Amino acid sequence: MSGVTPVTSATSRRQAGPVSDLQKHGRARIPLREVSGLASVLVDGVLRLVAVGDARVSLALADVDDDGQVGPWSVLTTADVATREEDDGRFAQLEAVAADGGGVVWLLTEETSWLAGVDLAARAVVGTAHLDTSALPELDASWSQEGAARGEGLLLMREGHVLVAKEKQPAGLVELGPRGDAPLGVSRDTLLGDGEPFALLGEELDALAWWPLSGDVRRTLHDLSDLARDASGDVWLMSDQSTRMARLALPLEPGADPVVEDVLDLPGSVDKPEGLCFLPGDIVAVAEDRHDDADNLWLLTRRSGRGVEQHRRTT
Repeated sequence: MSGVTPVTSATSRRQAGPVSDLQKHGRARIPLREVSGLASVLVDGVLRLVAVGDARVSLALADVDDDGQVGPWSVLTTADVATREEDDGRFAQLEAVAADGGGVVWLLTEETSWLAGVDLAARAVVGTAHLDTSALPELDASWSQEGAARGEGLLLMREGHVLVAKEKQPAGLVELGPRGDAPLGVSRDTLLGDGEPFALLGEELDALAWWPLSGDVRRTLHDLSDLARDASGDVWLMSDQSTRMARLALPLEPGADPVVEDVLDLPGSVDKPEGLCFLPGDIVAVAEDRHDDADNLWLLTRRSGRGVEQHRRTT
């Protein structure tokens, strides 16, 4: 196990150097109830923000300009997407979304533990895979329980692997890939690069590595509600219950303890953050899980400064 101590205290973060604070830049409406994930995808040279909602199986799409401004939204439901007969019953409770360089958005369901790719140009499902955690008994004991909190965040990796954020009980990160593969670990080299298509290899993805949050990290992030990469390639974790985000120290090797190096509180008016995405103009997009769809998207900016002197909420 890693002997590195997570950098979570105010003193440690000051010693580590300047971090960025978050300030309100704007607020907007995604026309979905219970938004559960955000991602961005480049289609025909146009950057689009993609949101998923778990109240209905639906996607919302909006163009984003070079300054990070979000345009009008359009909504796709299952009626707008060509599905296959074998996919019936697989799309339940969308909880996360990620996009590849081929214009495909990949959706993660919590209730049924399926990964599904939707080609935005063709408006068609191009592949699905079931997530199987039975190879890791420590993870499977909580994942397989009825009504368990499962996948809440998704990042695509090379060689057909994915990184999934498990929400809680316990919260942690899971790497899944084709059966028989060894885990890659999480690094800039193993995560899917900009412009790369994701290769889905088979209809079963096995759990290959499990990183439960522990110690100071678990006290800082009480759960995990989304994952996202910023423009520099850093991976950020977001917590709904703690209303904050933290940068994951890379690389994260199999068997190591997750470490976070920057911890940023979201503005106090943000409630139930479940979607995270980084946009041009150094804008952080955070979506709220609301039963209505009124002003459920926050646009925040990262302001350089002395860093976060202290948490507004105790860890």
